[in-house]
Amino acid sequence: MKHIIKYSALVVLAAYCMSVNAQQKPIPEGFLPSAGSTAIGFSINPVAGIKANGIFHTGDFIGNSVASQGSYPYQMFLLAQSPMASISVKHKFSDVIALKASVGFSGAYFNYREYVADDKARFNNPLSEDVVEDGIRFNMAGGGAMVGVEFTGGSRKLRFVGGVSLMYSFGGGSMLFKYGNILTAQNQAPTCMKLISDSLNDFSTNGDIAYARPVKRYTTGVEHGVGVMCDLGVEWFFAERLSLGANVTFAPVVVAFQPQTYIVYEGYSAAQAATVEYNKLISPGSTSLLYGTENLGVVLSLHYYFK
Repeated sequence: MKHIIKYSALVVLAAYCMSVNAQQKPIPEGFLPSAGSTAIGFSINPVAGIKANGIFHTGDFIGNSVASQGSYPYQMFLLAQSPMASISVKHKFSDVIALKASVGFSGAYFNYREYVADDKARFNNPLSEDVVEDGIRFNMAGGGAMVGVEFTGGSRKLRFVGGVSLMYSFGGGSMLFKYGNILTAQNQAPTCMKLISDSLNDFSTNGDIAYARPVKRYTTGVEHGVGVMCDLGVEWFFAERLSLGANVTFAPVVVAFQPQTYIVYEGYSAAQAATVEYNKLISPGSTSLLYGTENLGVVLSLHYYFK
């Protein structure tokens, strides 16, 4: 919340600075957009970046980021309610009303690898220092789109703007595990990297298989979210048909749907006397309803209006 207060204060300060520069001076003809103008621009949401930074720390070790995601096996991805960066367009039906839309994407891909002891070499020579390579491939992606109406107040270079939009967002991801030591009847619990054995493997003995390790963690689809987004702020035309915007956003209600989550395990089956793989459903899917005043954000934008 302190970050939201800080950015809201910056918006107020920006509005004050803009008002100082927007004195009652003659405005050249064609400087401001009019009915029929279309704008294209770029928007950033620094609050979304702060929220994402709670998982992916700048300069952090990749292993720490993978472990933080893997410690939540039932939620394999993030729902991008408001992407940190978006491309946006506007079309003015009049001097007061405009149709607006935006779309943005975000994601991450990690190919994390570690050396572990070579079990076969250690069996033949307990003093062997030979190693093999384990790896985790983790990817996540998300995005969002909004379509709505914007209302403008004022006719000078500095204007107050506000709007209401329908919001759609999605997110998905998966983890793939690769091992250097092969699981066999002679080696039913191979050595693997500590990140997997300590944090990412929650297998429990099922009677037939004493030990198993994850091969893949995935969902049957992507998480979807729909909601309403409201915003209020200012737009300042500092050059001909070129504007800077600063808006406080508020999502009063968001509904999200999460699909089923599975883990594919690999283990030695005593009944079949062979190494087998099997799917285990670890989450039947869920829904969530987010509402209230916590869903606040700040959007800074730059737009150019075509004649």
